[in-house]
Amino acid sequence: MITVIEKIEEEGGQLKFTPVGFTQDQELINEINEAYDSGLGKFFGENRTKLEIGEITINAFFDVTPSVNEARTQQENTDGLRELKNINEL
Repeated sequence: MITVIEKIEEEGGQLKFTPVGFTQDQELINEINEAYDSGLGKFFGENRTKLEIGEITINAFFDVTPSVNEARTQQENTDGLRELKNINEL
């Protein structure tokens, strides 16, 4: 089983998920997901109600941070994705 690494960006007010590679390295998976959790994940947690009622938009996060990565999707094959061995390859 491999873990797909996705780049998350804002496009037209919507989240865009783009697969950028895969890994089997649990340390890399943890590093990517910890960065996600302390960035976009934290933003969602702190602003859920404001996002739901339209007081702010997702642009508030992506105006400051152009993209984030997440490594949570697991699948059997690589689908032509390249293997990433460290976070600097993102």
